[in-house]
Formats: sequence, C-alpha cells, structure tokens
Amino acid sequence: MILKMIKEEWRKNSTLYRGRSFAAFPFTIFAFAFLWNYMAVNYSTISINSIGTSLVVLSGFMGLAVGTVGFSSKDAFKNVLGKTNYLVYSSHTLPVSRSKLFAEFLVKDIFYYLVLVVIPVSLGFLIPTDFVIMSSVYDAMAVFMIGVLLSTALTLTSLSLPSIGFVNYSRLKFMTPVGNRSVLDLFRSSGGILKVLFSLGLLTVFYWTLVIHFPMTSIFLNNPLLSYSVILGLLSLSVYNWLNRFDSMDEYGYLPEDIFSVVRSKEEAYLATAVPLSVLMVLISAMVYPGEILLSLLTAICVTVYNMAVAVTVTGLKPNEKLFQADIFLKYLLGAGALIVPLLYLSVIYIRPMSMLYLGVLFIALLGGLTVHWVKWDK
Repeated sequence: MILKMIKEEWRKNSTLYRGRSFAAFPFTIFAFAFLWNYMAVNYSTISINSIGTSLVVLSGFMGLAVGTVGFSSKDAFKNVLGKTNYLVYSSHTLPVSRSKLFAEFLVKDIFYYLVLVVIPVSLGFLIPTDFVIMSSVYDAMAVFMIGVLLSTALTLTSLSLPSIGFVNYSRLKFMTPVGNRSVLDLFRSSGGILKVLFSLGLLTVFYWTLVIHFPMTSIFLNNPLLSYSVILGLLSLSVYNWLNRFDSMDEYGYLPEDIFSVVRSKEEAYLATAVPLSVLMVLISAMVYPGEILLSLLTAICVTVYNMAVAVTVTGLKPNEKLFQADIFLKYLLGAGALIVPLLYLSVIYIRPMSMLYLGVLFIALLGGLTVHWVKWDK
C-alpha cells in the first residue's frame, strides 16, 4: 500500500506541475540551498553553527507543513476546498482499517518528502560547509519527522477545535459576494490569517538576514525601512496565492459571474487583505528601524497594488500552478522588476530633496497597477 501511495503522490504532483518539470524540483531546491549557503560561508558574517541551526529549524517547519498535506480535514469539513478528495480517506470505501491507512500514509509522507525535499536541502547545506555540520543533518531529519507527527496529530483533532469567527459575511458586506467569500475561505481554512502572517514573516526574516549579514547587500541599510517597504510589496504575492488556493473558475460556472467580475473580486479581496498586512509589517519594522514611516507606508501600498496587477495579468486565477512554470515565472519577474528595481534603487539613495522624484515613481506604480486592472479585465 505504501508503494502505491508513493506512486499516486508522484502521479498527482507530476500531472499538476508538468511532469519533467516536477522531477527537476529536488535539483532546483538543492541548487538554491547550495548557492545560499555558499554565499553565507564565503561572503557573510553568518557562523557555521548558525547555518547548522537554521537547517534544523527549517526542517522542523517543513515537517509541520508536510504533516498537513494529506489531512485537510477541517477545510474539507467546512467545504473550503470544494470537491476535493484524498487518498487517506479511502478507508471509507476500501476494506482497510483507518488506523492502518493513517500509519501507512504517515510512513509514505515521511519517506517521500525526505527524498524530495529534506535530503536535497541538507546536501545544499552540507557541501558548502565541507560537511562540518553533519550532526545538524541528523538532527534536521529527526526534527522533520517529529514535525510531521506533531502537525498530523494536531490536524486530525482539528474538527473538534472551535473556530475564531471574528470575520463573517456581515463584517465584509462592503465587498462583492465573490470577494467576500474569498476572504472568508482564507479565515475559515486551517491556520486562518496566521498562515499568511507566517509566510510574510518567514520571507521578512530571510530579507533581514540577507541585508544584515551580507556586506554586499548592506546598502539597503542606508534607508532600511524604505527599502523594506519596496520588498514587502513584492512579498505580498503570497497573499494572492493563498486567496486562490481554495477555489477555481469552474466553481462559478453556475453563477451569473464571468471571469472579469471574478478577477475583480479576487483583486478586491487581495487589497482588503494585503494592504492592512503590509501596513502592519511596516509598523513592526519601524520599531527596530525608524525612518520615513509615512513614505514607507505609502511605498508598501503602491507597490502592493502594482504587484497585484502584474500577478493577475500573468497568472490569472491560478498563481499557485502557473508560477511553477518557468516561462510564466520569468514574465512575472520581468513585469514586477520593471518598476520595483528602479524604486528599490531610489530607496537606497533616497534623501529629502528627492521626495518629488520618489513620489512620482510611486504614482506611476499606483497608476500602472490600477490601469492594468481596468484595461485588462474591463469588458
């Protein structure tokens, strides 16, 4: 049964992500891990011990994520995922005990993702450090398995846990019904808004690690809050990914909604979620790096709007699938970088006399984002 589960897992993922492209995934993450750690060892102030510790922590997070992959019981129960079924629930129709199926599913997940993710990442940490952190690799694998078991135990009991319903239809009545539903599905799903905060927080930690510990990127500390607000607008793509995680255009086929109105509603949901989160992240960062706080807030908002327009134009309603396709991902990078790279440069050299020039670029970002929205999707 375990081998059949592994085969089915591979078939599902390879079908979703273009077969051979998915087969290259372990090599891709190895390359990223290797390059990052090679630069960390040779061009940063990060110690070898810190690199080993980061591998253990990263493996723990991967274990927590993997443990929820096949056990979306709370989301399925609340009809957040739509018409979705999982191999692990086949105990309802097959002559197999539930406990046996769960145990085999866990073994499958641990083995499958150890080979697919943990081992390639570990090699990417080991080779640049000349295998000095071998003990950390053993710890990382153990922590990964503990994370899988822990998150699985928590997820299997999620149906009996109460939900925090501080977001409901009445509080979002200013939005369109589709936009309203998108935000609600995000809050109703397992983890709620906390998983979005975690995504932004993890990317933020990565950014500050890069800026603080790598001399070649220390230029961003000239105006740290301003530069971070530009990057934050780019990182808000993760919010759009989450909002399109729980449905597809097929679900709206029986409603008097066309793709134009659905996309507009998704954009509305994105702005209602991403803009407050961006403001929150800037305010938190301002406690450590005070600076041009009003200009930084305006920057985060304008770049968030522009990034939305690029993401919608390039990926439509399927960012989670299309961004795994190299050609589409390249188009997104080019579209976003066309304005974000110059703006990031201006944030580094910014001084007060440059206010009008900087505000002019922000206006172009805001106008460009709104124009693409109305021109692209207006009938």
